Amino acid sequence: MPPAGHARTPRPASDWAEIRRGGRFGAFMVLCLGIWLHAADSLLTTTVMPAVTAEIGGLAWVNWALALYELGSIVAGACTGLAARAAGLGRATTMAATAFAVGCVISAIAPDMGTLLAGRLVQGLGGGMLVALAHVSVSRLYEPRLWPRLYAIMSGLWGASALAGPLVGGLFADAGLWRGAFWAFGAQAALVAIAGGLLLRRVTAAAEATAGSGDAHALPSAAVPTGRLALLIVAVLAVATAGVTGDALTAALSGLAGLALLTLFFRRDGRAPLGQGLLPPGALDLRRRQGMGLAMVLTLSAATVPFTVYGPILFVVLHGADALTAGYLVAIESVAWTLAAILLSGAGARLEPWLIRAGALVIVAGVAGFAVVVPHGELWMVAPFAAAQGAGFGMCWAFLVRRIVSAVPDEVRESASSAVPTMQILGYALGAAAAGIAANLSGFGRAHEGALPDPATAQTVGFWVFAAFLPVGLIGIIAAVRLTRRGA
Repeated sequence: MPPAGHARTPRPASDWAEIRRGGRFGAFMVLCLGIWLHAADSLLTTTVMPAVTAEIGGLAWVNWALALYELGSIVAGACTGLAARAAGLGRATTMAATAFAVGCVISAIAPDMGTLLAGRLVQGLGGGMLVALAHVSVSRLYEPRLWPRLYAIMSGLWGASALAGPLVGGLFADAGLWRGAFWAFGAQAALVAIAGGLLLRRVTAAAEATAGSGDAHALPSAAVPTGRLALLIVAVLAVATAGVTGDALTAALSGLAGLALLTLFFRRDGRAPLGQGLLPPGALDLRRRQGMGLAMVLTLSAATVPFTVYGPILFVVLHGADALTAGYLVAIESVAWTLAAILLSGAGARLEPWLIRAGALVIVAGVAGFAVVVPHGELWMVAPFAAAQGAGFGMCWAFLVRRIVSAVPDEVRESASSAVPTMQILGYALGAAAAGIAANLSGFGRAHEGALPDPATAQTVGFWVFAAFLPVGLIGIIAAVRLTRRGA
């Protein structure tokens, strides 16, 4: 009992209680369903593509099912900041989920590969915006202190998607119902669209009014910058072409053209007036904190994607792994990301710089380990480095995003939040293209179409496809160190 005359001091609410307060958590979870749709659908589609091509043909174009989805995701993610400011989270979510559902329907009824690829592009537009909106919701609805907890939830959904996507896709494919997989995800997207209209508009308006955000820092709605958007589309298409072409010279020329166009896009977008850029001001400017953070996201994403792209085929050729084992070895990365994010979500501000630096180092250590154990080690040796690569992201991601968003003016917070997943997907696209060039130069380009490479070639590729990305990872480490310096 407290002494007479003294009031009992109220206990501060826990982080989780504060997150659930005021109905905001339900709105956040609706947006998190978009992460499930995006992540699980990508893995599901990869699993059902053999069944798809067996029925409608188009084997030579199968890689474009992923490339066009990435194109749509990057373009939509870049526009999300403007869309969220102009339409609000609720309407933007409804539009994004509707686009995803329409894309699923197109894919489900596709009579040929061309129609299916059109559906994948529309799905990518919806999926990329849904993921970006989930990031925007964190910065809009909650104070920065709570962000690591929320990103841990998002990471958990991503990890669950990595495990469930191939399983769900395999069940549909084995049952001869690959079209049903697209119908199922289209129905889920329709539910998100409805919830976005009924729940998000009311809850986000109330939360923003309570937090004092939103209108206080609102900018006038900006027109869609079609010129810059077209430049971004052409640049990503060039990069995507480099990633799927079998000719090393064509891939190199296309990749260089894509990089040149991307550089031009970043320069033009960086000169746009405040609030009218597709990305936040100073994106990739290593003299500014948000630029260092986004450069870290871009380079580390690019450095780690070869494991996803080439890991499974190398496991099959060099270690005799079956497809399921190879797929779940890749999934270890997502599971480790999830576990690390959850375990470290309560880390204090004093640990934040160390976690960002350590995360970058652990990620690059995973890449270096793959260069050794994939071509020369035993299959089980892959698991610890896959876990390291994922855990490194889980260690630093939430704190990295917090530093990026807090570095920009309040007026462009949406653009900074949505830029993080956009840069991540762009890094994956650039990394996949560069990995394709490295693999072809190492011998994959000499293999007959549809044939697996011989073990000697696979060993060479297994080294260079990872080792070639160590300098890229080093840039990510340098960006992490500069981002966390005192006064940065």
